[in-house]
Amino acid sequence: MLKFFLYLFPLIFFILHDVAGTQFFVDSTSSNMTSVDEASPKPTPILMWEPVISQAEIECMAKNIYFEASVESTAGQLAVAQVTLNRVKSKHYPNSVCEVVYEGPKYVDGTPKRDRCQFSWYCDGKDDEVRNKGKLWNTSYDLAKYVLSRQKDLIDITDGALFYHANYIDAPRWAQQKEVHASIDQHIFYGKNKRGI
Repeated sequence: MLKFFLYLFPLIFFILHDVAGTQFFVDSTSSNMTSVDEASPKPTPILMWEPVISQAEIECMAKNIYFEASVESTAGQLAVAQVTLNRVKSKHYPNSVCEVVYEGPKYVDGTPKRDRCQFSWYCDGKDDEVRNKGKLWNTSYDLAKYVLSRQKDLIDITDGALFYHANYIDAPRWAQQKEVHASIDQHIFYGKNKRGI
């Protein structure tokens, strides 16, 4: 019986405190609990809802993680996702994940101009559909959902980076003008211009 009471006590306290708005305190001179009839100043919601994220945003983020960093560590994949989010938050880039991922000049028919977009996989001339949705895709997809649903709670391991490139290629011209923020797995991450702009 005691175990049952100990199991139920937190639930009863939660209902009385958070739902009914009644606060309790223990009188230090006795072992009785005293009720305070004031309503709690900030009632706690009974259910916590995750933000609504569109399936399209998840797919766009998952593709970006998959094509840019699927064979890297979780940190490397998270860093790619973080750059995407940093761009969404920046006034210099579009304000949705899909618009950021698919940003770049396009031909009249909507086809991206080769090697002229923000993320190389999108305009490299190869097929952008994930044909084999195995473990690497599932990991990318799960991480995309996690990052998008918890983006306000995540620590930015890129320190605000807006750019990156693979470390196995020669640095692009734009990299000479940027501050290096991090090097994670096969990518070097950059932030603002060296002049602070």
